Amino acid sequence: MQDDKYDFIFIVLTYRNTKDLSDFIITTKNNVKNSYKIIVVNSYYDEESCKAFNRIANENECDFLNVENKGYGYGNNRGIEFAKKKYDFNYLIISNPDIEINSLSISDLVGTEDYIIAPKITTLNGKNQNPYYYSKIELFEWLIYFYYKSGNRLALYVSLILNKLYRELNLFIDWLLRLKRRKIYAAHGSFLIIGHSALEKLGSLYDEKMFLFCEENHLARLANSKHVKTYMIPSISVLHKEDGSVGLEKNKSVNPAKESYIVYYENWKRSSNN
Repeated sequence: MQDDKYDFIFIVLTYRNTKDLSDFIITTKNNVKNSYKIIVVNSYYDEESCKAFNRIANENECDFLNVENKGYGYGNNRGIEFAKKKYDFNYLIISNPDIEINSLSISDLVGTEDYIIAPKITTLNGKNQNPYYYSKIELFEWLIYFYYKSGNRLALYVSLILNKLYRELNLFIDWLLRLKRRKIYAAHGSFLIIGHSALEKLGSLYDEKMFLFCEENHLARLANSKHVKTYMIPSISVLHKEDGSVGLEKNKSVNPAKESYIVYYENWKRSSNN
């Protein structure tokens, strides 16, 4: 049964670091004037951190879900399912806790209910993280897949260099044209806005076989397959502190980026061949 209607529902996946969540809630209160609700989804680490997250959520009138630590996709999917069952809303936002919102208004999103929206995401060192990819270029993805399967570092370097050149050229063109809205292929996953109509078309957002990394690639493919467009709107702006609130224990025997990318690439390759 659904309760109130909100302009924004935030899904914030947490892991261990409680300070990030507190900072996120404070900056959201200060800078978001439209109606919103925050759903805190905790990927369980231990009882101490779980109780701390629950306390912070309760003190700030946020919903709290505690789930097994089965990865980024698993946690966010559970949060999205909860939001869709409990609330009516215009936009769902997937956000890292290490985000500080600078500017977010429903007035900047008029007419985007069917889209995925990428804001301007700036890191502490001034790097722009959006767009994640301007275009879908199969060669770049295959080169990275080839690197992970073969260990050929040249393939990785060629892909990274070509993608960087392509991205920087388009960023420069956007800057020259002063575009207020730009169609892109993939949005950075640290802060992602999804219109309610787009969310209904997309269904389950994340592939839970991927523990961490490559979520942007998967979501871009999913949106493309469901004919959901992605736009970048620079007037919406956030700071990404990049301090790794959602992370893995250090384990040299595990390479989650490699494992996730192979799962991502091979799953979508099979899907395209069917």
